[in-house]
Amino acid sequence: MGVLEVLQYLLGTEKEVFLCPFPAAWGREAVVVNCFSPGDTVVCLVSGERGEHWARVAEGFGLSVIRLGGYGGKPPQVEDLYLLFEAEKASSIKGVFVTHVEREEPFAVELEALGRVCRSFDVLYALDVSESFGVFPLSLDESAVDVAVAESPLLSGNCSLLVVGERAWRARSSARCPRFALDFAELQKLSAGQELSPLYLRFLLNLRSVGKEAIWERRKFLASVFRRGAEALGFSVVHDMAAFPSVTCLRLPEGIVEDEVLLALEREGIWSGKVAKKDRTIWVRHGDTLKVAEILGLLFVLGEVLSGKGQKVNISTVLAGMEV
Repeated sequence: MGVLEVLQYLLGTEKEVFLCPFPAAWGREAVVVNCFSPGDTVVCLVSGERGEHWARVAEGFGLSVIRLGGYGGKPPQVEDLYLLFEAEKASSIKGVFVTHVEREEPFAVELEALGRVCRSFDVLYALDVSESFGVFPLSLDESAVDVAVAESPLLSGNCSLLVVGERAWRARSSARCPRFALDFAELQKLSAGQELSPLYLRFLLNLRSVGKEAIWERRKFLASVFRRGAEALGFSVVHDMAAFPSVTCLRLPEGIVEDEVLLALEREGIWSGKVAKKDRTIWVRHGDTLKVAEILGLLFVLGEVLSGKGQKVNISTVLAGMEV
């Protein structure tokens, strides 16, 4: 089985998958310029930085953007999108940009329900699955997704994925935004020459052999192990932001500065960042781990930061707290 077949399996699609040598931010731009024209009206579901990026890119190319946010600790609701389409007489709306999971929020949006609404109003459905690729048992085709983008530590280097369906190709034929090097046709050719390193390819093949549902259960188990270990170290897990097993939000112990932790994680190649609007809170991505030993390594990095600040770290207590 080749790499593209494995990627199609993990994404739950038979559509074309392009392996692109650039980050997902460029992929989101590629979706905008290939599928839409200046003056088109689009809806962006915004609950974090990826959704906001969709909106900014669309506005930058002259599209009219309607932002639809969540409220009360919930994601943007399918019912709200339906009512918006009704109010706007959906013929004026050309597309919907959706982010499956944001790093800053604890929820995943309802992909299939959103897809049904988009189909019923004949609106292009664009999706970012960067935080859920290789974690969540995705079924893009069953969710009626027309075009999707993803990036992940599961891919080597600064790579991302584009999933391009028939409706997205049709939209390209009439779209009038300048495309330059991000034309789908050019990216299709470029993808043919892209390869993953043997290490990453073996990892993806291993995921394929395990199966999507088993991966999901494994991710949830490892997330719980990491969170218990972090709490044993003295970090506080922000539980209302911990519902998804690829990312954990941690509130730092007293005396620990965010940038010190983030720098230590960056040195080890671990994706992390600050949580906007929450003091002394960071997010840590662990969705590319499959082994308890890898979780231990991540916790070791956090422990080193604490030790460097003169705080006592008891490994036995941490191991006991992990309950492995």
